[in-house]
Amino acid sequence: MKCLTVLPVIFALTATALAAESPVEPKVKDAVRPLAPGAVTLEGHLADRLGVCIENRIKAQSIADLIEPFQKREETRLWRSEFWGKWFMSAAWAYRYSQDPQLKTILDKAVAELLATQTPDGYLGTYTKQTETDNWDIWGRKYTLLGLMSYYDLTGDKKVLAAARRHADYLLSQVGPGKRDIAKLGWWSGMAAGSILEPMVLLYNATGDRRYLDFAQYIVERWESPEGPKLLNKSRGDVLVFDMFDKPKPVKKNYGDYGQSKAYEMMSCYEGLCELYRVTGTPAYREAAEKLFPNILATEITVVGSGSNMERWCDGHRHQVDRSITHWMETCVTVTWMKLCYQLYRISGEAKYMDEIERSVYNALLGAQKLDGTWWSHYSPMDGLHGPAPEHCGMHQNCCVANGPRAMALLPMLSVMTNDDGPVVNLYGPSTANAVLQDGTKVQLRQITDYPKTGTVDVVVTPERAAAFTLSLRIPGWSEQTTVSVNDEPVDNVAAGSYLRLARTWKPGDRVRLAFDFRSRVVPVPDGQSFVALLRGPIVLAMDKRITRPVEGATAARLKTDAQGFVNVRLVDAQQPASVWMQFDVPMHTADGRDVAVQMCDFGSAGQTWDEDSLYRVWLPVPADLSEPLADVPHHAGAH
Repeated sequence: MKCLTVLPVIFALTATALAAESPVEPKVKDAVRPLAPGAVTLEGHLADRLGVCIENRIKAQSIADLIEPFQKREETRLWRSEFWGKWFMSAAWAYRYSQDPQLKTILDKAVAELLATQTPDGYLGTYTKQTETDNWDIWGRKYTLLGLMSYYDLTGDKKVLAAARRHADYLLSQVGPGKRDIAKLGWWSGMAAGSILEPMVLLYNATGDRRYLDFAQYIVERWESPEGPKLLNKSRGDVLVFDMFDKPKPVKKNYGDYGQSKAYEMMSCYEGLCELYRVTGTPAYREAAEKLFPNILATEITVVGSGSNMERWCDGHRHQVDRSITHWMETCVTVTWMKLCYQLYRISGEAKYMDEIERSVYNALLGAQKLDGTWWSHYSPMDGLHGPAPEHCGMHQNCCVANGPRAMALLPMLSVMTNDDGPVVNLYGPSTANAVLQDGTKVQLRQITDYPKTGTVDVVVTPERAAAFTLSLRIPGWSEQTTVSVNDEPVDNVAAGSYLRLARTWKPGDRVRLAFDFRSRVVPVPDGQSFVALLRGPIVLAMDKRITRPVEGATAARLKTDAQGFVNVRLVDAQQPASVWMQFDVPMHTADGRDVAVQMCDFGSAGQTWDEDSLYRVWLPVPADLSEPLADVPHHAGAH
């Protein structure tokens, strides 16, 4: 591999009084940007799942429980300090969406109580004085800083920005040239501590204080040192994420025992690189983040849109039916994968990133959320059962329980966005979005659909007056044959995996109709074993013990496909459990010549009793034994 280096930085961190804020404009403007707060209203299933998340998890969180570790500062090795920031970001994004006054009151209280714990030197953390910067301390400081910056973005509160600066300045007094080395601090080859890159750049954006940008560039420079994780060199040099760090010898059978390729922390660092690219325009930063995406997608992401075993990369794309992997797909990995895709999408505007977000949302993310929104799974196996994430750090909390709501609260922001030419529709489903064009013209987009139950979507376009602009519509990569019409006039050149850009003078009430390709696709397991998965639109289908009944005498059966290899799956309105969103009849052909229908459901509903009453399976053996279709599922899977 050729040697790749990072540009040196001139680094000078001096203890200075807080200078007046002078926000900076990024050198690179995002290709696609969120709409204004409160501009999007979701309806239907996603709105329901987001709603219970807000009411039963975000708003129900005890602020006192999150603040107590900051008051006591007794920690020496754990990660209590991350919980306030994770929860607060989800609450801030939820308020951005709902504009709920009760949520604003909760946010104000949470910030006031946190800032009351800030020490005279600026520290906002949970560690003892003697152990500051050890273990997870800087990782937790990152989340506190992210939370404070999200509040400042919402409110413009200068007191909160000043507190965030004192918090950051205290770290600058401890870490840097001639002080403690960021590459040697914390966990996972310096990645956990180094992920504070992201909020440091955001703080520079808000203040224009060069010290924060210098510190951000110092972090990246130390990554490429002999002591660092070399994230730029390895990504740009096409090193697979699974191979980025040494593995123990001999390699153990459980892929979770492999080395330092910690998925969540790694992707968090590349999120920071995206922010640093916006500010500096340095091509190497964007290149490293963009090359990471196909690396992870090709080698780690499973059919349901997440990855990892025991929170580490595990060559998982190739091992999706390997039952020695019993700690599949940490929810924190799902969330951070979605957030990394969102960062790359904002920079590039490319549909491939939003395709992956959609897959993760409808499968891995919804599958990990408890239906009432109160809790989350830590892991989501490919077969077996979901179970509640264990409490962490002696608190009624868990890293994934704190993180899952961040992805849910992100959905309204990314569902409909805008670029310089007009609105951009990314996620389909019943909703209303209010965009504002460059010239100030207001445009409402109303989606009338029950997508993804069916594949037809009507987008009613209502500008306040006739206006010329471009409406961009994502055509999913899985939809090979999509038809589009505007006011019943067919549109040509509709290409899967891209954006259809409709440039015209739009009048109030114009209607775009999209009909996506909902033929059900058979996907073979990547490692060549005789297993297949079944997908319909963005939805992965799963057998579930509650609805999948044995077929008498059907010891061997195969999916019944048409001449093109698709399966005629039928959405049914049968009497299904209340916790099942979508139920399907799947045609199969038995070895003795019979055609039978097997019941399956969407992956987001599979296993949602969180006990053995809803054992489930994604990958179907070929041929399948339908006499006892779930009998051989290991009952321990996912129950950790």
